Amino acid sequence: MAQIIKIQDYISRYEQDPHHYINQFIRLKKQRWDELKRASKEEAQQPLDQMSEQASEQEEEKRKKFSLKRKQKEADMKKERDLSLFNEPTDIEQGVFKNVPTDETQLIHFFKDHLYDVQLKWASSTISHISTVSHHIRYDEKLRMLARQLPDSYFVMYKPVLLIQKAEMELCPVLITPLEVICLSFLEAEPDSVYIGTKERFWEKRATGKAVQSVLNPCASLLRSGTVVSKILQQSGVDLPVKKILISRTSYIDLPEVPYGMEVVDKKKAEEWFEKQRKNTAPTKHQQFKATKALLAYGESDSKRRQEWLD
Repeated sequence: MAQIIKIQDYISRYEQDPHHYINQFIRLKKQRWDELKRASKEEAQQPLDQMSEQASEQEEEKRKKFSLKRKQKEADMKKERDLSLFNEPTDIEQGVFKNVPTDETQLIHFFKDHLYDVQLKWASSTISHISTVSHHIRYDEKLRMLARQLPDSYFVMYKPVLLIQKAEMELCPVLITPLEVICLSFLEAEPDSVYIGTKERFWEKRATGKAVQSVLNPCASLLRSGTVVSKILQQSGVDLPVKKILISRTSYIDLPEVPYGMEVVDKKKAEEWFEKQRKNTAPTKHQQFKATKALLAYGESDSKRRQEWLD
């Protein structure tokens, strides 16, 4: 699961010490997975324990002829204690161990959902300041997909706002990988729609049953993002290539003349491209951390002090 280190102009604890928090996240991930597996086993064992306990109680009731009212009261009290212990929050997310799935596939999805929530917190707060996470970002499908599908060694800056020559500039999503930096621009619409690209300011989008629409040429912002990232890395002495990729999981892109230094990955190759990234087992590298620190140094942050620091 990739690490979200910057979102737009949200304050991020990674900006303070990227190396520390990147390593801490990896440790946290292992710790939480072990805790959830134990909780899942306990959840699966609970019905068996209850069945065994009920059988023992029935036998004991027959033998000692306890009253039904007293037995029910004891069972209710024990159930209440068990639930209290099971739901005791041991994670920064309160109640993460409530309703833990016992099926392994469901448990993995549960785990990734939890980690995604943790990542949003880390990418929008520090010990003293916090940024408001918008509804759009919290449920952004592309951000969630990048975080869940890419490897741990990938760092995601999602539409980061950087301060370049005293002017704020929002870039395309940036992936900092062990071997390269990727500026990624999504161009997606109805399934099997087609984008007709040119060098002009506007492109055409064609979808079955709909009128032809004009859309802004996405190459300009992608190339601009790539240029900004390349300059920052060059000035910081980072030796990593910068790729600029226009990608679509839903649509076909017809672009006869692809701008120099840019790559187009449309519906025909998108799944293959993501699968290649998922299989990238390269560990984090020194140049990758250096690139991360350099880019975060230009990040803009809009935040407020936490209430507990104001009291």
